[in-house]
Amino acid sequence: MRICGLSLCTISANNCRMSGLLPTAMSAPASTPPSSAGSASAASTATSAIPAGSRHLRTLTQVGGLLVVWFAADSLTRAFGWSMSPGVLGLLGVLVLLLSGRLQVGWVKDGANWLLGELVLFFIPCVVAVINYLPLFRREGVQLAIAVTAGTVLVMAATALAVHAGCRLEAQLEARRVRARSNGAQ
Repeated sequence: MRICGLSLCTISANNCRMSGLLPTAMSAPASTPPSSAGSASAASTATSAIPAGSRHLRTLTQVGGLLVVWFAADSLTRAFGWSMSPGVLGLLGVLVLLLSGRLQVGWVKDGANWLLGELVLFFIPCVVAVINYLPLFRREGVQLAIAVTAGTVLVMAATALAVHAGCRLEAQLEARRVRARSNGAQ
């Protein structure tokens, strides 16, 4: 599945190649340069070429930019009385900017990766807030735990199925392109 030139299926495409869905002679996906296809050392070399201080500054700037987008979305939802979450509205705004080409992936990638990497820390206030509702959890805790667990499993399963379907579609389209090129070359 390609979004803004990025493939979510780089690893899955390799798995599809091994399972026979893609021809084995097919080259690495276009999103990865030939020198770094499948090599972690090339990726670490590219990352280590940037000084750590400027990398941290870039990440901090990108996180700040994403926070500005969130605050703008929050202001919009409050001003217009929308019941949509500011996070969802901000995410849609960033998606529209990425798909239109007005925002490049590199401008938000490090900040987004940092936020995703530290995502567990954002749940600490939720866990602390549970203490305020201890009687509710004593009374209906098992039902709440089952609902949260089932919801989490269903969301994870739906996401996995959607990504898997997108990867299979991308693999089939790439196989068609390879066949069309080989038939056109003859």
